[in-house]
Amino acid sequence: MYGQPKNSLDIAKKFPDIHRAIPFDTPIDGQMMCKSHFAFSEQHPKSDQTKQAVLIIRDPRDVLFSALNYRRLAGLTKDQMSDALYAKRFITHGGDPDFQAAGFGSWESHIRSWQDQKQFPVLTVRYEQLKAGTATTLKSVGEFLGESFGDQAIERAVKASSFVSMRAMEIREKHQHAKKSPASKQPGSLFIGTDQARQSKTFFMNSGKTGQSLNSISPEIEKTFHARFHDAMVEFGFGD
Repeated sequence: MYGQPKNSLDIAKKFPDIHRAIPFDTPIDGQMMCKSHFAFSEQHPKSDQTKQAVLIIRDPRDVLFSALNYRRLAGLTKDQMSDALYAKRFITHGGDPDFQAAGFGSWESHIRSWQDQKQFPVLTVRYEQLKAGTATTLKSVGEFLGESFGDQAIERAVKASSFVSMRAMEIREKHQHAKKSPASKQPGSLFIGTDQARQSKTFFMNSGKTGQSLNSISPEIEKTFHARFHDAMVEFGFGD
């Protein structure tokens, strides 16, 4: 929307992640758009200066698989924690307990923290909606933020942010990073992943799937998940 990014760090400079210490570009109009995984509270960074928020929510089963993949990228091995054990911990706590300790909240408490506050308007976007109708949803997000994007700009943005394009960017950046000598390596990508994860072809851009089932781990875990999350999923429009 604001010019073709050269790499993932170029994106981060325009839309900084508050969890990472990366220098960002100062917006001309003084209004910054940033990314946060924190549940909302008065202690949230810049809470008193926030004008509005776009809240992206996703089926908690897909969140579980995504979070597990992230933990594998960060070095958590199956010897340290099997997929089944991770899923059981996620279900018991309503989310990854380590992420909760960092201030993200459980799946449902995170959503409610943003939707229930009265300080500023919130547009809730479902991941499934964003994936199925990217251009239409992106246009709605722009209108909510007071931005008027032309159809050509939206088309370019949809293409650039597609799963295929983002996976290609990740592969390219990790390949470039791998060729550098250890002494010259500096953080040069938002796509995390240990060298071991890269060699095993575990990607940050993992699959982007929706509607996954935990039956792939075990039918019993899927049943336990349903019992834990059913009511909250219905509350937020996932299932009936």
